[in-house]
Amino acid sequence: MPVAPGIGHIALTVSDVKRSAEFYNRLLDTQTVLDVEDEYGPFVANASPSFILGFRKHEATNEADVFDPARVGLDHCGFHVADRGQLEVWEARLDEQGVSHSGIVEDPFGLHLSFKDPDNIALEFFCPAGQG
Repeated sequence: MPVAPGIGHIALTVSDVKRSAEFYNRLLDTQTVLDVEDEYGPFVANASPSFILGFRKHEATNEADVFDPARVGLDHCGFHVADRGQLEVWEARLDEQGVSHSGIVEDPFGLHLSFKDPDNIALEFFCPAGQG
């Protein structure tokens, strides 16, 4: 069976590529490595040492549109962390940046710290049960 070692990049459709790139750069310390417009519309890519986030605004993307996890497509994107201590560090960072969040929530699956980006895309920092 082929092996997929992990997710290398995620591309999100957003209403404003520059606003989204700035939000993720501030929050995750990523760097913008690509800012282009092609036949599909504006596209910006931010890179970290372990992944790339892309932001695309399609010609048909309505600027007033917001993410809805109940529609077909992405429900949310989770970033795994090592332990509760790391979640607490991320919680403080979200607070510093004025990003609303759930606080750390524990359930049978693990520890979750949920928040949303400027387009209402659901995100979380997550520590699996038994890990931390």
